Amino acid sequence: MIYPSTSGKPDETFRLRTLESVWIQGKLRMWGRWSHIGGGTGGNMFNALLASKKVSKTAIQQVLRHLKASGLSKDELREYFEDLLAGKNKSHLAFCTDAEGLMMDAVIGEILVRAGHKKLFGLICQRYKRRMSKKAMARELNEMHPEWCLRTCESRIDVWLQMAEAMLYQPMCEVFEKKPDRFRLHDCAGVA
Repeated sequence: MIYPSTSGKPDETFRLRTLESVWIQGKLRMWGRWSHIGGGTGGNMFNALLASKKVSKTAIQQVLRHLKASGLSKDELREYFEDLLAGKNKSHLAFCTDAEGLMMDAVIGEILVRAGHKKLFGLICQRYKRRMSKKAMARELNEMHPEWCLRTCESRIDVWLQMAEAMLYQPMCEVFEKKPDRFRLHDCAGVA
């Protein structure tokens, strides 16, 4: 099977390559899960348990006791576990530690919030923290702007998300000490 290095038109700006896009979306999904279950509260203990790669019954009971003591309601806990069970990813790689979550949060805050792109930050939160589909986001936008057709709203949401992801890609690579160009094709054969 052939995997394209890019998708879309070749002359577009603010467009990540396919693997770059997959990488940043994965990081943003981890950030969304991390911020959804606590971001500074009892849910972080569950993150630490998942990051340890070894989960025992005693450790799970200890985490559940801590979560109840921290004030997490049964409905919130049930919603989180149902989401965890319904998810496709059943590994520790679907979650991040507090240190990773804080690094991602700092990058997102610096690039989107402090730089004045609060609308893009709102879109990132809707998509990755609240797990809204692009279609639902487009419907919401269409309700705010009934003069735009739904397809226009879908296109705008898609472009805005791509732009926000492209803005976050380079700084996120730097904070995780990854080479930003590691997914680019390199010449491997010399000219004879």
